Order: sequence, then structure tokens, then C-alpha cells
Amino acid sequence: MRIDKLVFDRFKELCKGERLMVGEAVQHLMELCLEAGSVTKVLTLQVRETVGQRKAKELKLKGALAMLKSFVRAVEAERWYVTVKDRETRIDQAIYRPAYETALATLPKIQDVQLIQEAERVLETANQCLEKV
Repeated sequence: MRIDKLVFDRFKELCKGERLMVGEAVQHLMELCLEAGSVTKVLTLQVRETVGQRKAKELKLKGALAMLKSFVRAVEAERWYVTVKDRETRIDQAIYRPAYETALATLPKIQDVQLIQEAERVLETANQCLEKV
């Protein structure tokens, strides 16, 4: 098997940034191809996914993180309730739970290392604040 050295080096760096071993990444790609029954179908799907859907997933995670940050600010200000549809609702139910679930569901689909690190930091902070509620 021949692989261009420059391509291989860039691929190794990409794997390193995503905390994957090269063999692990290649094996996963092979498994996807076997499940799809086609190499070209998998490659085509990956390219399509990376354009719009990746950005949509990142924006969805950023929205959830913004909600979690507002939860942290509410806890720090000792505001335990917010009004939702004309009802007083506890902040853990109105803000924390939906934002936390969205963040956890979206996080595995994110490839941006900096966004993942920010999410980890915000989630940790929100979890600590939840103990105060």
C-alpha cells in the first residue's frame, strides 16, 4: 500500500487532534465502508455531511452552551425560578436539563477540538452550579 507522505503526515496530525490512533481511524473508515457496501458512497456522504450539517451541529452545541452559561449566571445571582409560559419554573428544569441534554447529544458529533474543550468546561461549571440549586 502506497500513501503520499504529506497526506499521511496531515492525516496523523488530524487523528492526533481528535485523540485517535491512525489505525483506529482507518479501521473505523473500513467498517463504515463495509456497512454501506461501498467505499464511494461513504466518501460522498462524508463530504456532504461536512459542509452544512457540521456547521448546524456546531451551532446547536453553541446554543446549548449559551443556555448553560445563563444557568450558571442565574445560580450565581441566586435566581432559582424563571417564568416559562406564564409559570414560575425552577431554573434546573427550565434551563439546565434541556440545554444539558442537547449538549450531551450533540457533543459526540463535533469535530472542532476547541469547541469540545469549551463544552467540557461549561458542562463542568454547570454541573457544579447544579449542586447549589
